[in-house]
Amino acid sequence: MTDGVDVIDIFKDMVRFDTTNPPGNEAAITDYLAAIFTAHAIAYDIVEPEPARASIVARIGPEQGECPVILISHLDVVAADPTEWDFPPFGAEEHDGVIYGRGTLDTKYLTAMELGAFLALRDAPLDRPVYFVATADEEQGSALGMPHVAERWREAFAGGVVVNEGGGFFIEHNSSRFHLCTAGEKGRCRFTVTIRGAGGPSSFPCEDPAVDKFTRLLERMAAYRFAVDDNPVSTRFDELLGAEIDHPFLRAFREYNRRDAFILKQYDAGAQANVLPNEIRFEAELHLVPSRTRQYAEQVLTEVFEGQDAEWEIADFRAGFVSNLVGDAYRSLTASTARHLGGAELLPVFALGQTDGRFLGSLSCDVFGFGPVTPDIPFSEVLTLVHQKNEKITRDSIVIGTTIIEQLIRDIGQVSA
Repeated sequence: MTDGVDVIDIFKDMVRFDTTNPPGNEAAITDYLAAIFTAHAIAYDIVEPEPARASIVARIGPEQGECPVILISHLDVVAADPTEWDFPPFGAEEHDGVIYGRGTLDTKYLTAMELGAFLALRDAPLDRPVYFVATADEEQGSALGMPHVAERWREAFAGGVVVNEGGGFFIEHNSSRFHLCTAGEKGRCRFTVTIRGAGGPSSFPCEDPAVDKFTRLLERMAAYRFAVDDNPVSTRFDELLGAEIDHPFLRAFREYNRRDAFILKQYDAGAQANVLPNEIRFEAELHLVPSRTRQYAEQVLTEVFEGQDAEWEIADFRAGFVSNLVGDAYRSLTASTARHLGGAELLPVFALGQTDGRFLGSLSCDVFGFGPVTPDIPFSEVLTLVHQKNEKITRDSIVIGTTIIEQLIRDIGQVSA
């Protein structure tokens, strides 16, 4: 309960709205949220680029002031096959303090936490605007959601502190307790490749086949050794854990935080059975630590493709960003994590994949992925639940997360408890 508002009930109501994307139908929840804001005399706007594909933005505090606080989450979810679940995926059933349903971890639980904190401070004497933003279409690339919001509120959001999805999960290392916090996102350089060569029957040898060129190129990409980047996230991660890391997830995060990587996205190597194609096209990405530029990406691709009979072209480049790990916002999250989550420390990492936060990171915002989840559902289990059957969250997670986000706003918004 938050000042007369039952956040758990609101959360369960939101889970019961089927916002599977496609088709989305996020307007069902934005209408529900709009009614709550109206009841509490909070101004809001609906952004609806297509019918039923709605995002909602509400504000408390002054229209202008210090750098804003922006609470973001998304309302759409991925599909759920009810025959695979032990509980109805849109039933929001609670058993022994655990609530089951699609979107409970991705990310309606964060929507509920942020809403609870937002409503609790609606009459507080804030020195800056605080925005609540719940968007459409994140699960399908965000085209109908956050880009429209970020463009409309570009000036208002610039330089803000953002609470986002992607972190808050518990992990233990050598008896030390941590909760992950994303503190930026890696960049993306998407490129396309065309390979031409001999084709023909797969059982008949030919000279210079396209498939051989394709496999050689993939081997070169896999073998490319990227230089280590000592950035604020990787440095702090190493300070907390040291160089000797036994936990496989944490070892992987250590490399992820400081190195670039090639990712093969899709390829077309023909569709005829027992026939080798004479042309192969594929799309891949460079995932780049935030310091990397387009010029750097071009240099890497030039080296990899040198001497290879293939044509490549950069289709899209988006630089990464890193958030401030020594500012008031991160200090508040660190202190609240220790206080409310059993003395655990905050462990910074870069977000796995892309989130809606990327549209605000490009506006010089500090974006922190932190929706606290209690140790009852550790990170290893989260990986088996997100986008999968029997997705769930503990009731205590929502209560604690609401408290931590409210405290963050109080700490940087100059509001005494």
